[in-house]
Amino acid sequence: MRKLLLADDSSTARSIVERVLGDTYELAYESSGEAALTTVKANPPDLIILDLLMPGMDGFTVLKELKARNNTVPVLVLSADIQNSTKERVLALGAVGIAYKPPRPDTFRKAVEDALSGAGL
Repeated sequence: MRKLLLADDSSTARSIVERVLGDTYELAYESSGEAALTTVKANPPDLIILDLLMPGMDGFTVLKELKARNNTVPVLVLSADIQNSTKERVLALGAVGIAYKPPRPDTFRKAVEDALSGAGL
């Protein structure tokens, strides 16, 4: 079973991801950017699902750190920020795609599958 890491401080996001993906993937959760980076280094997942707004280290900084570390794990950003400039920024920082909160089950599942297959968004 493929492993996904959700880095998001929202219990609502965690519940949605669990409901939509929990039967198909092994899920791990971190509520801060720092903890996510530690987990990725110690036990790399097959995909990182990353929120942008978290306490402490935000998702943009996590993306920068992953890029600096030559990370090979694909990152799918999950954000409520629908601005095109945000999408462009996260893609420039190495994310393979972006999904929007609240995620619709079918489109979110497809975004995860695309990210895992290398198709991106």
